[in-house]
Amino acid sequence: MTDYQLNPTYSSRSSNITLSAVLALSLFIGGCEAITQTAAETGAALDGPPVRGYVMAKWADEIPSQDPGECPEGLNVTEVEYFPKQWQAFMTERTRAREEEGRFIPWDHELLPPDACQDPLAQSDPGYFTLDGPALVSGLDLDGFDSTRESNENTQCAHDDFNAPSGEAGIDNQAWRLMGCVRGYRPNDLMDRLHKANTMINEGGYAILMEISGMDDATNDNEVHVQFLSAAAPVSLNALGEPMQMVSFTAHSDSAYHNASARGKVVDGVLTTEPVDLRLKIKQQTQDNAVYYRDARVRGKLLADGRIEGILGGYWDNENFWSMMNDHMIANRHQGRNAAFNRGFMCAGLYHAIPRVADGHPDPETGECTSISMALHFEAKPAFVIRPTVASRD
Repeated sequence: MTDYQLNPTYSSRSSNITLSAVLALSLFIGGCEAITQTAAETGAALDGPPVRGYVMAKWADEIPSQDPGECPEGLNVTEVEYFPKQWQAFMTERTRAREEEGRFIPWDHELLPPDACQDPLAQSDPGYFTLDGPALVSGLDLDGFDSTRESNENTQCAHDDFNAPSGEAGIDNQAWRLMGCVRGYRPNDLMDRLHKANTMINEGGYAILMEISGMDDATNDNEVHVQFLSAAAPVSLNALGEPMQMVSFTAHSDSAYHNASARGKVVDGVLTTEPVDLRLKIKQQTQDNAVYYRDARVRGKLLADGRIEGILGGYWDNENFWSMMNDHMIANRHQGRNAAFNRGFMCAGLYHAIPRVADGHPDPETGECTSISMALHFEAKPAFVIRPTVASRD
């Protein structure tokens, strides 16, 4: 039997009035202070500051627009361009099978080269263009150094940091070096359009939740704790297709997606956190997987209306990055090859390029970096987090 236990800030089992109704009324008549006061008056247990819940209303990779950097050798090619004869023969047969026999042939058909999206060693390295020059890229300084290939004081794999549009130096976002010369990741192309359409949130995947505990003051507080969780359901949308706030979400039943809390602080209305590993469920289009970010941290602005807007930066585990890019499925059919074509790269090239740009978590034996610095933009709206707990009998 499963018992659903709300955070005590948001519910009171001893009260005859549901706190959801109290909270809605409190927001209408006076905001968060009224919430805390009303909860206390109805008998809810309050030990210190309230726990504030949030749901992510935006979650998008950083794709720079002001100065994304140049690709002097051109953009990466797809398999269709690299193996034109094989793909022409395959597409001819695919069209014939569909029109004459009413069937589809799979992407790993024998007319095509071996599928490197399922087996990255099935093809030799075709070469892969990374973005090696300067660009204005948003993100965080994850290692505390303005690193260059010539002087890599942080002892990690040598890399050139970026400057941010704000002028901040030392931005660690090697994921842009990896994907910056891929057609689908360039400004105003496929991935940028998907982010602007907020498809990560609107397509009905698992909602991403966040809780902040111990925050006495949303302007300045020297110690708070921040926890990320995956939800068991998608983000709730209003009639206009916009993410709603003040909605209840049940955390995922798998505690692997209830991540450890990170210590943080608030200075002049800006929340920052210390590093913590994150595992989050991701479901979008043909992808149903989980991301693994190592030493992830947040910098976000606490807004007057209760929202938080900011950047999450961290190190994306190499193996998990490869899995997220290629493990796409429709029924029992692997669609990594199709996804790579639509975005504009070859899986074999991407696989061999990952170690070249990786800049985090060196292997103690080989010295090879096992993660890639990354950054994404988020918007968090106030919400209620319900924790499922398994009831047990003595």
